[in-house]
Amino acid sequence: MTLIIIGVYLALTFVLTVMGIEKHVSGFHVFVVSLFLTPVAALLYIYSKKSNSSQISYFHCSECDYIYPVKMDNCPICAEMGLNVKLKKYKSPYTASDVVGIYSVA
Repeated sequence: MTLIIIGVYLALTFVLTVMGIEKHVSGFHVFVVSLFLTPVAALLYIYSKKSNSSQISYFHCSECDYIYPVKMDNCPICAEMGLNVKLKKYKSPYTASDVVGIYSVA
């Protein structure tokens, strides 16, 4: 019976460590908190930490259909051809591809 309880405790520790890694929280910290305190404390630790990842915005050129993952006001490819084309901001390249169709990522 004791082995089953220890197995369940270690499985919960592993699951919470994976959850912490997926939420971009330090997996090692989650593992230590879960192992030495309780899995409940680790769960509270995961949800109290702010995610370390940042949101990427994508910018689409309507003239040459390129999508740039960095912030730019005008398309550099079109600027070489003498055109001044403003880039449109998207949260995801998939939403841009729904509007454009086939696209190239620079």
